[in-house]
Amino acid sequence: MGVSVDIAAQAEAADSAYAIGDHRAALEHYEVLAHTYASAGLYYNIGNCHFKLGNKGQAVLWYERAHRYAPGDADINANLDLARSLVVDRVNAAPGIALGGTWAAFRAGTDVDTWTKRSLWLCLAAFVCMAVALPVRNPALRKSLTGIASALGVCTVLAFSLAAYRAHEMRNDSEAIVMAPKVDVRSEPRDGGLAVFVLHEGTKLTVQQTRDGWCEVLLTNGNVGWMKAEGLERI
Repeated sequence: MGVSVDIAAQAEAADSAYAIGDHRAALEHYEVLAHTYASAGLYYNIGNCHFKLGNKGQAVLWYERAHRYAPGDADINANLDLARSLVVDRVNAAPGIALGGTWAAFRAGTDVDTWTKRSLWLCLAAFVCMAVALPVRNPALRKSLTGIASALGVCTVLAFSLAAYRAHEMRNDSEAIVMAPKVDVRSEPRDGGLAVFVLHEGTKLTVQQTRDGWCEVLLTNGNVGWMKAEGLERI
């Protein structure tokens, strides 16, 4: 009970501070909550605080984290796009596709375990239909029940596939955000390496490998190079 009261108190204090424009105090309370649980709403609020405080990199980072939990959320996507628009490097987002938001909301479900739960329920329903069909003497009814069981089986496989995709998406730690105001990306993992391009705070990238405190990074435009690990934070 004590933990629940603390969470409620922290959330109330954070919301109150945010409402009066004290975004730094709100951020402190939200960060305490972030050590207790994770959710799209909490990460979204942290991103909002950082955005109001002018922390571009942190704002993008926390909006990206919120986006993982709720990729179809319109408010999260709008604020993420706004934060990205302030980033110097224009390599953050790949081109969208029609109905992308609808598909994102569908595959996200209502929580990260939505498709796991649905796959289990669908599997149970398919098993029940098949069990009911076996003793039925009426050929037409048996055929109908078997057909329903088969359709439920296909849906189970699809739901399981989406559950596996969501699990992979949530475990993926290869994506990161540049936190340094400006960083030289080099051709090899050493200070004397040739600087091949420059990145700025808030840029999203993929970490391909790490070596002796350096990360080989890949941008969405295909550029590859090495930068120090201390200059980025994993999503």
